[in-house]
Amino acid sequence: MINQITKNTIDWSSPDILIQIVQNIKSPLDTIITASTDTVDNKTQNEIIFSSSKQINDLIEEILKEIKSKSVSLTIQGRPDIFEIYESNKNVQSLCLNKINPQKVTKLDQDWLINLEKEIYSSINQNDMNLYELSYKMAVSERQLHRKIANLVHLTPNKYIRILRLHKAKHLIDNYIQNSISQVAYSVGYNDVHYFSKLFSSQYDISPKELINSLR
Repeated sequence: MINQITKNTIDWSSPDILIQIVQNIKSPLDTIITASTDTVDNKTQNEIIFSSSKQINDLIEEILKEIKSKSVSLTIQGRPDIFEIYESNKNVQSLCLNKINPQKVTKLDQDWLINLEKEIYSSINQNDMNLYELSYKMAVSERQLHRKIANLVHLTPNKYIRILRLHKAKHLIDNYIQNSISQVAYSVGYNDVHYFSKLFSSQYDISPKELINSLR
């Protein structure tokens, strides 16, 4: 039986999104190649090729939809997620001590933020993200980490990480990666589901439960 590509096979907020896309294209493509060489009757062969081709086409349509909605970027180095989050969310704007102006952030600093976000996302399921370890990975002192985040996005590291955690959580819900509040909470590093729901509601003006139910 041919595996179907469903909407929950790709995490659109993941830093390894290109790898996920390639893997999801490779599976039906391999099926087409196998069907073309196997000794099966023409009717079965055509059905397999049609079904697998449709999977690839559906995935391409989904990629185009995500790019058009600007919820995902397939460029190697795009904009830092915090810029998109800030521009689309008044609650996040209110957390910043000053207005974020992406035009005034140099390309070098934007690349630094992108790399910082990758490090945060790679450890996002950890309940207690270690700032010392994070600063070590970014080749700065913990004090410099605080200062640089404050200068670039006008947030403390903890608030910055919290915003990214909740941003990741929303993507998990929106893209059907997880379908229960506890699964989503644990995936982004919150062991206390009630506390997670409170923070999520504060950032998005909707509870994770309400969001999940609205997508069913």
